[in-house]
This record gives sequence, C-alpha cells and structure tokens, in this order.
Amino acid sequence: MQMSTHHPADVRHIVPAGTIESFEQISAGLSAILLLVEIESERSEGCHNVYSLLAMVKAQLDQTAAKLSADE
Repeated sequence: MQMSTHHPADVRHIVPAGTIESFEQISAGLSAILLLVEIESERSEGCHNVYSLLAMVKAQLDQTAAKLSADE
C-alpha cells in the first residue's frame, strides 16, 4: 500500500466541504453515547472498556477536526 503525503496547506483543497461540520456532529453523538456508557461502566467492566475505546476514538476525531479547522 502506497502512502501519499500532502503539504498541510494542500489538505484544505482535498477535504470535501462540510466535512468539519460532519465531524462536529459525529463528535456530539459520541459525547451522548459516552455519557450513557459512562453511567453503565460503574456496574460493568465491559462498559468501562467500551467507554475507554470510544473516548480514544472521539479524542482522535476531535484532534482531526481541530487540525482541519486550523488549516482553513
């Protein structure tokens, strides 16, 4: 698999319009799910594991959205 690299200034030309807004909507949905899973994680180790995984995914999504926003 060949990796292509792009200059950060070129990224804004590659990312389709509305992507950042979509990331923000997904992040808001993940926040709601995380809240519910956090409540359940007090009673279930499995829920705690799911919470930890989703929290990492959300953090990565938020970092990516912030990076794309900064490039605009």
